[in-house]
Amino acid sequence: MDTSVNQAQRVRFWSADPRVREIVNNVADAVIAIDIHGNIEMFNPVAERLFGYPAEEVMGRNIKLLAAPAYSRHHDEYIARYLETEEPHIIGSGREVEGRRKDGTVFPIYLSVGEVKVAEFHGFIGIIHDLTVQKEAEKALRNARASLQDIIDSMPSILVGVDEQGIITHWNRSAAAERNMDIREGIGQPLVKLFPFLERQLGDISSAIRERHPVRKERLPLQSGSGTRFIDLVVYPLSSADGLGGVVRIDDVTERVRIEEMMIQTEKMMSVGGLAAGMAHEINNPLGIIAQSCQNLVRRLSDEIPKNREVADNLGLDLDTMRRYMTERGLFQFIAGMQEATERAGRIVTEMLAYSRRSTSSFVPTSLCELVETVLHLASHDYDVKKNYDFRRISIERDYDIRSDVIFCEAMAIEQVLLNLLKNAAQAMAGNPQQTAPAITLRLREEEQWLRLEVIDNGPGMSAEVRHRLFEPFFTTKPVGMGTGLGLAVAYFIVTEQHHGRLEVDSIPGKGSKFTLRLPRHEEH
Repeated sequence: MDTSVNQAQRVRFWSADPRVREIVNNVADAVIAIDIHGNIEMFNPVAERLFGYPAEEVMGRNIKLLAAPAYSRHHDEYIARYLETEEPHIIGSGREVEGRRKDGTVFPIYLSVGEVKVAEFHGFIGIIHDLTVQKEAEKALRNARASLQDIIDSMPSILVGVDEQGIITHWNRSAAAERNMDIREGIGQPLVKLFPFLERQLGDISSAIRERHPVRKERLPLQSGSGTRFIDLVVYPLSSADGLGGVVRIDDVTERVRIEEMMIQTEKMMSVGGLAAGMAHEINNPLGIIAQSCQNLVRRLSDEIPKNREVADNLGLDLDTMRRYMTERGLFQFIAGMQEATERAGRIVTEMLAYSRRSTSSFVPTSLCELVETVLHLASHDYDVKKNYDFRRISIERDYDIRSDVIFCEAMAIEQVLLNLLKNAAQAMAGNPQQTAPAITLRLREEEQWLRLEVIDNGPGMSAEVRHRLFEPFFTTKPVGMGTGLGLAVAYFIVTEQHHGRLEVDSIPGKGSKFTLRLPRHEEH
């Protein structure tokens, strides 16, 4: 049959009814008809604009011309299989595929195909909707979501989105990492199941979501295996078409709280340190007079000094009788007590003077391990029957994992700090009758600019109130006469002010205490 005749028949067939022609030519989507061999029979104006071909250029040509390679190579098989089995693959339904323009570019389309049997024509008609704008919008939305998720995931805070029932709808990577889970696993889980420490805060979280007002709580303590942690909790209410919800933000502020405590302790000690030197000199003068007077009393009551006997004889006084009287009445014990008290007060004054000194003249590179071993040797000779402790009976465990242990310090001062920490640990464990095997662990680690030494005991621990005041000058939990309350204060001053380090304590009642000493590494100096 002549091609021009076939073309004329095609045109007559689809344009016979003007109403059909107007509908086909004015619909918003491309309309293409093919015969059972896949040859194009109709190509409306929208198809011309969409694919870039004029109708006369594609009429009678196989529809594969307009399909992307992934679809064109199987197109004839689809039609043949359908005609043979009537198994619908795309016939009678719609799907997203890719089309190909005249210039070779591939673009997304939504194709709906139906079978047509009219008069002498048997074929298929497809309605094609261009998805380019929609796909670009979807891509932009995905990119925006991914960018927003990246922003949320980059935040160190734990962020959890919840609905009104407390079910997790979103969370970031920090939240998933806190629970050691994949970021997709937490969706749909109850908030308190994954974060049980928030159970006491659930009422405030629900109230914030329901009443549409933010809730902020600061420095909430959490007990964990490594000690006490502190968090800040903020709840931001949200509303959407799906209902009410909120964002729970959790920040670990443990380090900040400890730094604040250190600053408070430093301010307290600076205020005392400003007065320490002046007070020490003012106290030293009367102490010297009392101590000297006690010595003179003892000397002038001695019967071995000729001048004492001479004066007693001139007055008709029996010196031996007077000494016996004073002995039986305990007067010599009173004098000895006065001497002991003045000596103790003198030691306090000496510590106060040490507290106020700021000298770095004797700073040298020093091995921290050698300092620790020296102090352990000194402490091994320390025992006190009255105080009921014997350092020799304490088990010492060394846990050193470092490449270099050199610090820049005043060795004698750091030895004083270490000896104070070890003696405090020993005395604390001696006061714990339930502890049958006292032990101290010395753990040495490297940090970025620090050497970190941990002194860990298995003693009775201490309350939060005691822990907060531990480095205050003159604060002590020991009985009167057994502690001045300056040991840890001076140690804190030596570490923080003289050596620009850190001294922290972490303790739970009944579970021992851990003192953490951080000193700058020698390289940093």
